[in-house]
Amino acid sequence: MTKEEKREYDRRYRAANKEKVAARKKAWTEKNKEKVAAVKKGWYEAKKHEPVVYYLPEHHYVGVTDCLYTRLIRHRSFNKRLTGDCEIIYTAKDMTEARAVERYMHYEMGYNGRYGGIKGY
Repeated sequence: MTKEEKREYDRRYRAANKEKVAARKKAWTEKNKEKVAAVKKGWYEAKKHEPVVYYLPEHHYVGVTDCLYTRLIRHRSFNKRLTGDCEIIYTAKDMTEARAVERYMHYEMGYNGRYGGIKGY
């Protein structure tokens, strides 16, 4: 059986047995809920690091995060921003310090971001 034939067979099987397939999926999800949550949490925690202030030159955007990997994915997915030339500007000890640097760059230097460069916010 070729890959295409296998795909077609699987597609027809799922179409003919929707309730059966859904019941199996639900049972598997319930059985493995804690395990899946632990794996997801471990993956996310492995990506975290100390807070950084980063710059996206294409959009003149400055932001702050403690997980740059997922933050850049969100920029690409939700905001359609180009993230290829991302630069880390500052690495902070804690998030409070990083946010202070970010605010300074928005207010005093005019970069785009969460605060939009609006003075006095």
